[in-house]
Amino acid sequence: MKPPLARVSPKYFRFRCLMVGLLAVACLFIAVMSWETYSSFRERESAARAQAETYVQTIVVHVSDSIQLVDSALIGFANAIKALPAQERNSATTIGQLLAYHDSAPSDNFRTIFIDANGIGVVATKNVTVQGTSYADSSYFKAHLGKQAHQGLYVSEPMIGKITNKRIFIMSRRVESAQGEFLGVVAAPMDAARFASMFALARLNKDVSITLIHRGGKIIARAPSFRQSFATSLLHSSLFEKTPETSIKSFQANSSVDEQTTIYSSRALENIPLDVIVGVSVEPLGQTLQKNLLIGGAGILLMMTIMLLSAHVALRSYRRLELSKQALEESETRWKFALEGTGEGVWDWNVMSNEVHFSTRWSQMLGYAKNEIENNFDAWISRVHPDDKSHVVAKLQACLEGKTPVYQSEYRMQSKDGSWKWSLARGMVVSRDAAGQARRMIGTQVDITDRKQTEQAQVHRIIEAAPDPMLLIDNDGIIAFANVAAQAAFGYAFKELKGQNVDDLVPFSSRSSHAHYRKKFEASKNQHPSSLNRPLTAIHKDGTEFPVEISVSSFQLDGQSVAIASIRDITERKCAAELLQQSFTQLRRLSDHQENIKENERKRIAQDIHDDLGQNLLALKMDVDTLYARTGGTHPKLNKRVSVVLNNINATIKSVKSIMNDLRPAALELGLYPAVEWQLKQFERRTRIACKLVTVAHDAAVGLNADQTLAVFRILQESLANVVRHANATEVEIALSQDERGFLMQVKDNGKGLQPDDRRKANSFGLMGIKERIHALGGELIIASSPGNGTALSISIPVHSPHRLNNMQHLF
Repeated sequence: MKPPLARVSPKYFRFRCLMVGLLAVACLFIAVMSWETYSSFRERESAARAQAETYVQTIVVHVSDSIQLVDSALIGFANAIKALPAQERNSATTIGQLLAYHDSAPSDNFRTIFIDANGIGVVATKNVTVQGTSYADSSYFKAHLGKQAHQGLYVSEPMIGKITNKRIFIMSRRVESAQGEFLGVVAAPMDAARFASMFALARLNKDVSITLIHRGGKIIARAPSFRQSFATSLLHSSLFEKTPETSIKSFQANSSVDEQTTIYSSRALENIPLDVIVGVSVEPLGQTLQKNLLIGGAGILLMMTIMLLSAHVALRSYRRLELSKQALEESETRWKFALEGTGEGVWDWNVMSNEVHFSTRWSQMLGYAKNEIENNFDAWISRVHPDDKSHVVAKLQACLEGKTPVYQSEYRMQSKDGSWKWSLARGMVVSRDAAGQARRMIGTQVDITDRKQTEQAQVHRIIEAAPDPMLLIDNDGIIAFANVAAQAAFGYAFKELKGQNVDDLVPFSSRSSHAHYRKKFEASKNQHPSSLNRPLTAIHKDGTEFPVEISVSSFQLDGQSVAIASIRDITERKCAAELLQQSFTQLRRLSDHQENIKENERKRIAQDIHDDLGQNLLALKMDVDTLYARTGGTHPKLNKRVSVVLNNINATIKSVKSIMNDLRPAALELGLYPAVEWQLKQFERRTRIACKLVTVAHDAAVGLNADQTLAVFRILQESLANVVRHANATEVEIALSQDERGFLMQVKDNGKGLQPDDRRKANSFGLMGIKERIHALGGELIIASSPGNGTALSISIPVHSPHRLNNMQHLF
């Protein structure tokens, strides 16, 4: 028989039910608390990520603007140097004026330095002395040298400044002439503390950190902990490895500075080796869960506390979402306020609805009150100058389509009083839909009218101070400005030159060609920056014509492409050139005359030696021969002595004949061909260099007069002498012929050939003498040579003989 079931006490049952219920409630609470904690953590993580992305978008715009402002000054200076005449590029005063003009920063945030092509400092702004200081070993100078020279903006790693002892980094650009010649480097040291201050102002709370990192891995600026983190290398850290190159990327990592768990959002600046990283620190999930469970454990003891906590958790989730939205709104309000505090207006464009929010400062720049301008796109574009509207819309469309990451444009806008003001607008797309279409775009606008007016005034001052006549010409060829030198050169007052067509300064006979060159220049500068250098004839107000040399370059002024013409009167130079040519002609005539005198004197001396010394030696030889014959048997000793004397006389006669042939070969009296044969035999006997004479017939030189024959023979002698002195040849070939050009002779050797610089050597009198002889005959000289392939001298001399030999072309 089974025992009966034990009865359970109702109190115990209720207690057990209560315990089970409490356990179930506790389990439910723990589950709910864990889920809520996880959800809350994800919400805070999402809010931190959104906050970091908003920060990084804003900071990238500001850092890019600051960098591009300085880069614009560097580019402007480099272009100004390129436009200067070559003789003014070495003027430290002129370069200093250009630096001071383009360095428009009112504070000491940066200064500019010009370093010449040898790495020596020339001049700097902000009263800093750098003249003579060597920068040749600096990275921002060496980066622009050699074939791999950095062509764009170069940004150095962070460093401590040698002069200011500040924490800086250097921006530099290469400076070239219009022909691509390296002139030097213009550099701008940037104070890193300025960026750290800007980051500190933009921080909403202590959980946010903003860092500017060089692409080489070192920190340039950070808020907070700027001094401790400056120049710290992150090259091998996981944080640096996760930094994207172009787009915004968010990730979680431990801070390399304070080791806190942080949500990071980062982005690389376009075409600048800098990255912006914004971090928002968050509490770890495990730590948050532990805290919540401890609080919940105490709540299990009191049911009401559990209920209240449950309700509180539900309300807190909603509240946190609202706080996240409020934090984002406060963040946007904060940076908009910070921007307007710097004098920049802010605009916020909802691309989908075409609604645009303009800040108060934006409206005030155009003279309007806050609500006087409608909040739509048409209200803005309708106020843009008609000439600027096309390029403004094109740049805006490129940014919306994602072709460019940042929108930036300079244009004119019509203010309330009808005047036109120059504006610089910058912005970027901050939101896109799933298809990649732009949804929202934000940006800033600043009034740059004063800067534009200053630029124009500075250009006028530079032109006015130029020693050469200079004209500023618009696209229609109308003179917009003329300096004092131009007024003096053309005889017009400024009021007369201004508004006049530049073609009026050219004689009527040359205006059509001048207009053609001007139109060609206008067409080329629309495609790329252009320059033009050419001689020209100008006309004075009184009708006097004078030669000039004009150099024209194009550049942008007030948003329009204009041309600046530098004019130089070359009357004196042209006269000097004519006098030099006359002197050169007279020297050639004198040289020809001296050659004729020398040849006549050679002929006379040779004739005198033949008629006097030669006849006397012959008579003496005949007498000594007779004496030698008569003393042969009767006076042996005397006969032996007479034999020695006879040998000396024969040697003397031989020497006299050799001297006579050197002065004027007797073979010349028989014609050029016998003389050439004789000369080659003599040359081959003396030098052991094989000679070959190639001609169809002995009448190849028919038609040459005596002077031409003698000149050709002397040219042959000089050519053979050059072979001995320079060629190291073993064979020489001489070819004689005639064709439609006249008499032709070629002297070709198998020697070492000429080096590229041999013909320009100052002591190459042999070739010089050959050229002068051929020029005197109205002929032509062609030298064909290359190292290791011998040398061929080909001459052609016009003759009056109708006889021509055309079958020798294979020899030349």
